Parts: sequence; C-alpha cells; structure tokens
Amino acid sequence: MPILTTLATLVVLLVGWQLTVSMSHVSSYLTKTPLDVFDYLLVDGRFTPAAAADRRAALVPMIGVTLLHASVGLAFGVSLGLVGSIAMSVSRGLRGTFLPIALVLQTVPLIAIAPVIYAVFGAGIVTAAVIAGVVTFFPLLMNVTTGMAAASAETVDLVHAYGGGRVTLLWRVQLPSALPYLFAGLKIAAPATISAATLYEFLFSFEGLGANLLTSKSYSDYGLLWTLVVVTIALALAAYGAVALAERLALAGRFPPPSTVVRRGGAT
Repeated sequence: MPILTTLATLVVLLVGWQLTVSMSHVSSYLTKTPLDVFDYLLVDGRFTPAAAADRRAALVPMIGVTLLHASVGLAFGVSLGLVGSIAMSVSRGLRGTFLPIALVLQTVPLIAIAPVIYAVFGAGIVTAAVIAGVVTFFPLLMNVTTGMAAASAETVDLVHAYGGGRVTLLWRVQLPSALPYLFAGLKIAAPATISAATLYEFLFSFEGLGANLLTSKSYSDYGLLWTLVVVTIALALAAYGAVALAERLALAGRFPPPSTVVRRGGAT
C-alpha cells in the first residue's frame, strides 16, 4: 500500500507538471515537461547529441560524482552524529558542548556557511563531505540521543543489577533502543545529502550534477537542465527508499510493526 500511494502521488505530480506547463504561457524553450525529459533520455534526434544513448551515457559520470560526494558526506555526518549522541548521553558537560554547535549548524543557512567551509578546506572531497555532513549531523544527533534516552528504566536497572557498567549499558541497551530513531534520522539526512552534494558542486566544482546544472544553464541546454533536476530528485527519493529498505531489514523481528503488536495484544 505505501508503494502504491507513492506511485500515485508521483503520477499526480507529473501530470500536474505537464498540464501546468502545457496550459500556461511560459516559454517552451526555457521550460520543459515530463515528456520532454522522457524524450531527452529515450528518444533519438530531438536534443544534442542526437543519440539518446549518448545523452544517457553522459549522465552516468555526473551521477557517480554526486553519489560519491553524498555518500562520503553522509558517512561523515552519521559518524559525527553518533559520536555526539554517545558523548551527550555520557556527560551533561559534553551535552552542553555538542548541542550549541548542532543548533548553530542547523540554524545558519547552508548557502551561507558553504563559502566558509570552502575557504578552510578548499575544493575537493573534504569540502563536499563537510558540507553534506552539516545537513546530516543535526537530525542524527537529536534522533539518536532521543532514542538512547528512550531505553526503559527496567532494562537499565537490570543491567546494573547484573553488574554491567556504562559501556555494557551503552552497547546492550541504549544503542539498540536507538535503532528506530537512527533510521528516522537517516530518512531525513540521506535525501538531504544529495541536495548538499549538488550545492557543493554547483558552487565550487566542475564535476557532478550540480556543476552541470550551472553549465547547462550557461549554454542554454534546457533539456539537460531539466533532466538533471529530475535525476537529482530521483536520487533523493532513491536515497530515502534505500534507508527505508535497510530499516525494514535491520529491524525485522527486533521491532515488530505496531499493528502486529496490537493484534497480538488483542489475541491474548
């Protein structure tokens, strides 16, 4: 049912996009429809280069670069968020250190902080990772911290009763209880890293989807421009779907669906 709902929503959005452009007075040269994007990807002869296969082949390295930037940034942000969450659960003093930093990073617009990051690290994978990590850090930090605090008092007391220390409590109780919250944060962060990686490429790079968004506009290649926008959105949706699938696989059996719990409770 969720898949059908998602597909239906996408169909409605695509139809709305097609009708809005077709029925409005906007320039067909500047504004492309879903059918135009379809033609760019699959129909020979309409766009440059003439062969659709060549146009698709040109997209592959762009997508690869953006996925690399986004993946490194996501890994960096997740790692930093987990470290921050553990530190905040261990010490109130560290909580007072990490939380203001997280709030500042969340409050300042990414477009404003990106030039500062670039000035410090220069162009390259490190800057891409930091920019993408900035948008990942806060949702992971807050969600995992909340999940670790959600461990039941009875379980915590049981660990202490058997002589378990802080490390045992963290590894056996708090981190497992935070898994659903971790995936909730990843569902926010993973699509956002695609946007962050594209922003880095748009501002500071000559590679990837973001850089080619800029060059396609400069060369008035609007077929490519709109196709790149669609591809970027598709990558963000795919990132969300990959996290949702990983969540289902990782939590199967450990955290049964609420509906299952209700049915079992009713049966007993």
